Amino acid sequence: MATLIASTSVLPPYSPSPAVPPYSPEPAQDEQRVEHTPRTRSHPTGNFITKSGRDAVVLTEQNSTAEFPTYGRHASINGFVTLDDRETVSEIVLKVKGKMDVMIAEGGSVTTRLVNDSYTLWSSQKSHTSVCPSAVPFSVVLPSTFQDENRVSHKLPPSYEIPFTTVPGLFFKSSYTLSVTITRIRNRKFHFLSKNKTITVRFIYSPRMRPWRPIQHPSDFFSDVKTMPEEWKQVITEMKPRSGSPVQPVDIHLFLPMVEIFGLEDTIPFHVQLSGPVASLREFLPEPRDAASPQNSTIVVSLVRQIVVDLNGRCAVRNTVIGHAKLASRPPGAAVGAHEATLDWDGEVRCKAGTAVGMFDAGGFRLQDFLLIEVRPPNTRTSQFPALRHSHPIKLVTDSWLDSSASREGSW
Repeated sequence: MATLIASTSVLPPYSPSPAVPPYSPEPAQDEQRVEHTPRTRSHPTGNFITKSGRDAVVLTEQNSTAEFPTYGRHASINGFVTLDDRETVSEIVLKVKGKMDVMIAEGGSVTTRLVNDSYTLWSSQKSHTSVCPSAVPFSVVLPSTFQDENRVSHKLPPSYEIPFTTVPGLFFKSSYTLSVTITRIRNRKFHFLSKNKTITVRFIYSPRMRPWRPIQHPSDFFSDVKTMPEEWKQVITEMKPRSGSPVQPVDIHLFLPMVEIFGLEDTIPFHVQLSGPVASLREFLPEPRDAASPQNSTIVVSLVRQIVVDLNGRCAVRNTVIGHAKLASRPPGAAVGAHEATLDWDGEVRCKAGTAVGMFDAGGFRLQDFLLIEVRPPNTRTSQFPALRHSHPIKLVTDSWLDSSASREGSW
């Protein structure tokens, strides 16, 4: 009978790993980046200081001249508390709070707690020293989500406010604060005789996003759409004549960049085409102006922001225009077989100055953006076609697309 003999192998002698090389944010002369996501803004290096007497809260990595400190998605709030009369300090507590207030004329109001985090930075009862340091550092991370009253998670909304004067019958405000409460004892024998000082700092939460690909700005739409059809999205809507009219429907073609995601400061190019029978398209050609016959522009395009609020079982919807397009008409297209023809317009549109945030969804409150096309015959009273409004959803985000290769080359 064979005997199994267990054998053990000798482990090689241990030798410590070499030290990790020092980190550098920029590649050396003999190095290059394999992948790089460039920042759209330079990283601030200043301090934002809020004082109360001789005590102060200092927030680092901020623009020292800004009105408020600003933090993005998953950001770390870094800083320190400087103290005077630190011998009497018994506790320092940091709190980060956020709330969302919504009110509509149709259904009352609600306040939702977005963030409610508390951190003890220093306590005489838990510290190995009896005297508080003159500077107490802190570093806390902002959450990226919150839960509504139904325990459903949503992304944390940016700091934003819509006053009643802007959108009638609706108010919205999402706001964030950081506060440091310093507790001092009045008498060492009687610790219950204490006083508190709270330093509150309002901060801006601004999660940033940019498109995943650039906008293709056409030099000539017809030639570009033929050579680069993958860069353009085409949306077709049928415009029907009035009931009993003898004319045939007209197709409305909207062409816009395929990405459909645009920065708040981007200029968005588009093209609108009406195609159909010649007899139908004549309804959209301008007529000699007659004072007794009101006439309008055939095509009007705008950026529209839709605000949707679900509150107490009721839904409120408000629309506000955040950009007006510039349009240039092209000569009518040549008729095909003497029956079909086209009317064309080139256009571009961008957000109004001061549009601060992109679209977001916070559960009971959401912003949605649309490219709105209004097609109306020059003479709406006598035309065979009624006016038509067609909206196409797009996504507006905080930042424009950035060429990572150009940024990478510039950093070498």
